[in-house]
Amino acid sequence: MLLLQPAVQARLVDVSELSTFSGARIAFWIIAAIVLLGALATITRKNPIAAVMSLVATFFGLAATYALLSAHFLAALQVLVYAGAIMVLFIFVVMVLNRDEVEPIAVRGAFTKAVGVAAVGYLVVKLGYQLSTVLAPMPGPPPPEFGTVAQVGNILFTDYLFAFEMVSVLLLIAVIAAVVVARAHKREESPEEPQT
Repeated sequence: MLLLQPAVQARLVDVSELSTFSGARIAFWIIAAIVLLGALATITRKNPIAAVMSLVATFFGLAATYALLSAHFLAALQVLVYAGAIMVLFIFVVMVLNRDEVEPIAVRGAFTKAVGVAAVGYLVVKLGYQLSTVLAPMPGPPPPEFGTVAQVGNILFTDYLFAFEMVSVLLLIAVIAAVVVARAHKREESPEEPQT
């Protein structure tokens, strides 16, 4: 469905515009490399603590990307909320629930590999489509109210209020589930007391 989007008007660009590297462009590519390496390290580490710390590096890279886009409020929220609070919660959950499984569930086989190949194929096609479209450059700098607390709050609590509330309900369910799993784990470890 996403592949059937209408065609985009392309414009011819002078070769000199493509080869200019400004400081912001170089910073973007360095930050993008940090984000990609952090994300790859997150999904390839066997140690859960190392994976969570790689995710922290990815979140800091995303915050730097927001700062490059002049969305300083979102960059600060990214550092405070995700790299700070959510990561502390992840590390706490990993440490509490880090137990050896008797029979770990490993989904391996032809079907899993086929789904993985299909997902990578879709990703390559979608990425190729997005990179092949030429977008017009921004006419100028963003307006002064772009990314401010007032603008973000106005959009968040008017246009995206339902999504905001659903995310809060989802996080509440995740916290309750973590407490239930931790209690079940604690109950399994404690020896049963003899009844008198």
